[in-house]
Amino acid sequence: MLRIDFNLIFTVINILVLFGGLWFVLFKPVRKILDERQAEADREYDEAKQKQAEADAAKKTYDESIAGIDDERKEILSETRKKADAEYQRIVESASEQAKDITDRATVEAENQKKKILKSAEEEIADMVVTAAGKVAGTASGADFDRSLYDEFLSKKTGDEA
Repeated sequence: MLRIDFNLIFTVINILVLFGGLWFVLFKPVRKILDERQAEADREYDEAKQKQAEADAAKKTYDESIAGIDDERKEILSETRKKADAEYQRIVESASEQAKDITDRATVEAENQKKKILKSAEEEIADMVVTAAGKVAGTASGADFDRSLYDEFLSKKTGDEA
């Protein structure tokens, strides 16, 4: 049988007092320190989460600005290409106009040279005709006679060509 004696009651009371004393002296301060550390860890975690959110927002802004810059770069390149193409077309047209002007001037100059050569040849032929006519006729009766012979020669020559 079980007997309850005084020693057993004192032992139980001693254990309860010891447990209560340890609770107030040891467990409660340790629990307080652990709660403070947990609160500090939670606060640091929240700050880190907030900073991560800020970093994500900054990264998103950065990515958007990079995309905007890339679009702007493409637009600027497109505009520059259009301007360069327009400038190229203007230069080609200018060069074409200059080439046409040079060709036209060369044609006019060639025609002028041809006319000068023909006129010079006509004068030489006229002098030869006058000299030949003078030799054939034997006597030259003056410049009027020479000119009339030349004009007659030219009119016959022009009549042959027509």
